[in-house]
Amino acid sequence: MCETTALRINTGLGAVTVSGLTGDERAEVIESWARCGVEAVEPPDHADAHRDADTARPWLQWHEDLVSLATSRAIESARGTHLMFHAACLAAPDTGEAIVLVAASGTGKTTATRRLGPHFAYLTDETAIIAPDGLAVTPYPKPLSVLEARGVRPKAQRGPDDLGLGPTLPDARLARIAVLDRVRDPEGSVPPRAEPMELLAALGALVPQTSSLSLLPRGLVTLCRVLDAVGGAQRLVYAEAEDLRDVVGGLLAAPPTPVTPAWEALTDEELRASVGAAVPGAVARCAVDDGILTDHGRLVLLASDRLVVLEGLGPSVWLLLDEPRTAADVVACLRTEGPVPEDAEARVREAMDALIAVQLATAG
Repeated sequence: MCETTALRINTGLGAVTVSGLTGDERAEVIESWARCGVEAVEPPDHADAHRDADTARPWLQWHEDLVSLATSRAIESARGTHLMFHAACLAAPDTGEAIVLVAASGTGKTTATRRLGPHFAYLTDETAIIAPDGLAVTPYPKPLSVLEARGVRPKAQRGPDDLGLGPTLPDARLARIAVLDRVRDPEGSVPPRAEPMELLAALGALVPQTSSLSLLPRGLVTLCRVLDAVGGAQRLVYAEAEDLRDVVGGLLAAPPTPVTPAWEALTDEELRASVGAAVPGAVARCAVDDGILTDHGRLVLLASDRLVVLEGLGPSVWLLLDEPRTAADVVACLRTEGPVPEDAEARVREAMDALIAVQLATAG
């Protein structure tokens, strides 16, 4: 028999409403989602997830789909205002200093959470929501999706209390950013360790595991500032997740040393598309969402969810395409700054072709 009231589950800064559950299903949702905050509400006209009309789907599959819906709602709730990582997030219970463990789907976040979670505060195993100003972490302590002994989907949803994970802190603050790098089937022993990551390597690993970064005002710049504030990213190398306990504990016990920025933000003008009509043979750059210039002369651009790194002549060509120009035009501009090689025009054309190939420029 279905219950007559619905359940409202908090999902980060958002919520989902569930209706049509049987008594047993309702009890399981309340227990497994308790850390997120669950309350009984009057059934809305259209619940986010209604079970009564969908009994053809087995409960395990329905509950797994609910987790996906709730996570999507959590991401939607923070889109454009918060930095979000596809990551687990744990914290030191006594200080609230938090670490995000970033990894692609199916590469170790939930396993790391299960193994490390009993020793730390549990904030999420899926989506870490960070306030750029102040680095406060919004908890999303969803149940963990776990493959049962049969090893096939759908996964079972097990609440953090059922798994014995540490408490969920309402006022945790981001202190460390780490990228999980599990060594599978190692030939020898793999000492668990944290390795500092250079900025470009960190961005290359982190940006694909963010959500809606381009919708956050100056999202790439924001990410770089946060990285600098927490001492840069760390790569956690390990064979088994439980081996990381001391490594993670050590990172959270030692206050991070902020990094002096090794980059500068592009101006709004440098992010814009070329202004003016393109003559035949001219190339015009496309607008991008954000960009930085590193101290080593590399230009890093964020275009929607893509991260593109320009090297060599690429940065100079990009910056000189404030208006559509031919390769000869660009060489003429470069010549005003100093000598250029005899094959400069061919090199510039090659750099322009590279921009066109990655859809950051168009040919007139």
